[in-house]
Amino acid sequence: ALAGRRVAERVAAFRRRARGLRIVAGSLMIVLALGLAFDVTAAIQRSLPDYTSGVQKKIEDNDTARQQLSGLYDDSNKELSRCQDGADELRSCGQAPPIEGINSWFNTPGDQPVNLKSLRGKVTLIDFWTYSCINCQRAVPHLQDWERAYKDAGLRIIGVHSPEFAFEKKRSNVISGAKKLGVTWPVALDNDLTTWDNYRNRFWPAKYLIDAQGTVRYFKFGEGQYDQTETMIRELLRQANPTVVLPKPTGRAMDDLTADRTPETYLSTLRIRGYLGTPLVDDKPAVYRFPKEPLPLNKLSLDGTWTAGYEHFTAGAEARLAFTYRAKNANLVLAGTGKVTVIVDGKVTKTINVSGSPTLHRLTDDDEPRTARLELRLDEGLEAYAFTFG
Repeated sequence: ALAGRRVAERVAAFRRRARGLRIVAGSLMIVLALGLAFDVTAAIQRSLPDYTSGVQKKIEDNDTARQQLSGLYDDSNKELSRCQDGADELRSCGQAPPIEGINSWFNTPGDQPVNLKSLRGKVTLIDFWTYSCINCQRAVPHLQDWERAYKDAGLRIIGVHSPEFAFEKKRSNVISGAKKLGVTWPVALDNDLTTWDNYRNRFWPAKYLIDAQGTVRYFKFGEGQYDQTETMIRELLRQANPTVVLPKPTGRAMDDLTADRTPETYLSTLRIRGYLGTPLVDDKPAVYRFPKEPLPLNKLSLDGTWTAGYEHFTAGAEARLAFTYRAKNANLVLAGTGKVTVIVDGKVTKTINVSGSPTLHRLTDDDEPRTARLELRLDEGLEAYAFTFG
């Protein structure tokens, strides 16, 4: 897998909600599971209006179901398949799909929408991102460099914010997150993932380059290959205006992406991986205990009182969390009000003050990748969503 790529495991749930699939619980749940196995979900999709919310979560978070649903596409915008992720040449991959189904815009005059057709003659970069995604955050400095270097030469950047978590649908959260990251270009809130679907996208982040005639010419999924993407930007700008004078390439150093780092880990009763210890209890406060044996690499455990939910875990009395990881840095999305004490290999390294809506917090930061035992002590009421590692 490409370093930095976040496979869009949650996209199926959002995608189907807008288009309509409804079944009732019980025996129909079994029918749908069989349908997934035999690849007949398209027929089901046409005949049933929507899932009940409970069944939707249970089915679509099944590994097999996620793989089936996230790979379902009709023939819309099929020409995009002519492009190849991170190709070393520009290709003609069909007319750029519209940016539509948008909840709202910001960073535009009067928060008015941007019509792609109005950008003919310019080179447009569509960036699919979400503000709490560490991989997306690491891409922002490169986008900032490109906007500064090439805006006068005709480059336009549009951020399509495609949420992974429910809290990322809230406009004020996205605006606040974008401001902290220094995102100044127009942003469209694609809360129903309509534009995400139009571009047949499956990853955070993802960048699509559109030429002056409105044709998609290149796309890059995940992090990395920034120098190559910049080369494609420069070539498209020259094609749009052969007399353009371009500055030197921005030359920002590539992020050090480690192939052996601990994978992203969701704190979710249906999505958690690598958990050891007291069996998880759904949506009720329960007392947990660390296992007596040391935690192996990429494993985590709980101690004290926790409420383990579908989208996040909530800390109760004397809540602790342990995780043996390998990376240069560990990060955790947290929400609520309180403090988190960070302990690495038995030593207190920092105290984090958490306040407000879900935000990514840096727990550890080392110059080189290392294997370490991370322990967190969280104040009661704090919510923990997902770990990412860099």
